[in-house]
Amino acid sequence: MTWLIAAAAMTAGLLASARAALTWVRRTVVLVLVHGRSMSPAYLPGDWVVGRRVAAARLRRGDVVIVDMPPTGQAPEGHTLLGRLTIKRIAALPGDALPAGVPGGAPGAPVPAGHVVVLGDNRSLSTDSRHHGPVPSSWVVGRAVRKAHLPGMRTVPSRDAPLKHRSGVGNEPAAPSD
Repeated sequence: MTWLIAAAAMTAGLLASARAALTWVRRTVVLVLVHGRSMSPAYLPGDWVVGRRVAAARLRRGDVVIVDMPPTGQAPEGHTLLGRLTIKRIAALPGDALPAGVPGGAPGAPVPAGHVVVLGDNRSLSTDSRHHGPVPSSWVVGRAVRKAHLPGMRTVPSRDAPLKHRSGVGNEPAAPSD
């Protein structure tokens, strides 16, 4: 009977440890699937990207970030609109000059405090700060760390598949993995 109590206690301890580990992973790691070509050639449809949640103060110009962009316009103050995760590159930080083509003031005006300018690498297929203006840094979910090579999890045609152009493609959202 003692061994049964010890086994139950050990199982409970393992489950508690697993739950704590899962909680830590969910708070620090983001896994997204790329659907569009706004960041090609660096990230293509079907690429899984691992991101790490970071504080806005740790963002740097040139970082590839996962952004919770709204489908249109701005989210209410203090809120984000989940489900529109996109991958973009930070082009300007608070206080930097606004890049040409980004609304929010005259070219050269400073990026407002608490905001960043994000642009897709493939500008012709990207909906980004050129359409939304500088986005609140609170919309940045995390910094892309690396591509994840998950065998058997490619859900769209491979990189070698011929490109099919679909007119009207604008924003390239990355879908959350869970």
